[in-house]
Amino acid sequence: MNIRKRIFGVISLLFCWVTLQAGNGWFTYAPYGKSLLSDVHPNFVRFELVGNSNHEVFDFGHSGKSFRYSTQGCLGMDLPLWNGNFGTDGRFGLSFTIATSYYMWLDMFESKTAPVIDTDYRIGLPTATFIHRFNRRFLRNYSIAFSPYKHESTHIGDELQIQRMDEDYALRRANVTCNYTELAFTLNEPEDKSVQCNTFRFGLMLLLLPDKGWYRIKTSAGDGNASLAHPTYSPYEAYFQYQYQTATSRRGYQGIISAELRNRVVYGYDLTLKNGDIDNSPSDYRRFTYSLFLGIRYNIPGFEGYFSSFSIGARLYHGNCPFGQFRSIDDYSQVGIVFVFQ
Repeated sequence: MNIRKRIFGVISLLFCWVTLQAGNGWFTYAPYGKSLLSDVHPNFVRFELVGNSNHEVFDFGHSGKSFRYSTQGCLGMDLPLWNGNFGTDGRFGLSFTIATSYYMWLDMFESKTAPVIDTDYRIGLPTATFIHRFNRRFLRNYSIAFSPYKHESTHIGDELQIQRMDEDYALRRANVTCNYTELAFTLNEPEDKSVQCNTFRFGLMLLLLPDKGWYRIKTSAGDGNASLAHPTYSPYEAYFQYQYQTATSRRGYQGIISAELRNRVVYGYDLTLKNGDIDNSPSDYRRFTYSLFLGIRYNIPGFEGYFSSFSIGARLYHGNCPFGQFRSIDDYSQVGIVFVFQ
């Protein structure tokens, strides 16, 4: 028997044991391992009406304004595969979900054509999340989530792509397409949405193919001069998140404060260059980004599962632009009204 068969046999026996301990948990909801409300790329449904920094590379009408209004929508979910609790009093839990999200940035207030600025897609292999519950005063539990493979692919809107071709930009499109693995440790998972809780989370994303970087230019596809895009030498992205929720009122309402500090790569190319311009853009470099959510959540009494709560609040973001090829733009800010369905 070779080593692969032995490993597969051990994993199969372990999974069968957990299944027997936990009972039938196929396609059932797990209340832990979910995105926090400040997450820049969450796995829940979010709609935002924002005022954001303007920039000539996505200012379709060449308004020259310093800021503009736009809409951003995320259709995300942790699709359940299996979930179960085992051990004394359900002390331990294990779940398998498939994280998926579709993000659209729409300039719906632009008077000429209301263009799509960018769309981002994320999907991957199942994420395994383990939780240990012990409920000792301030410390309720801890969890470890591991995603062995995630894929991100982003696309600039057609209107902007055509405009960039017509106006002779040297770089018309950067293909942000990458595969990575992600590991997250959480202290005090907010499993019970109704109780007061302080949650701390640290996460790390690692490129699976670091030599290919986070993005690439396809000269053969007419994306522009690939020599103007500097290779990405930073193969990781790290984040720290904190969330506080108050106890739920009798009518189902609670206050939420959620914050994220993320260290990520600012992409190394200049989207403003026209053909014939001299390239003075820096190579990629790292910076911190900041996201803050302040709001109120309504929890449907007696109901647990997807779409069991609705949140409304304000979210502020500052850092490099978090969307698609526009992540080369530093000093980007936005503030807006947020609607969240979880």
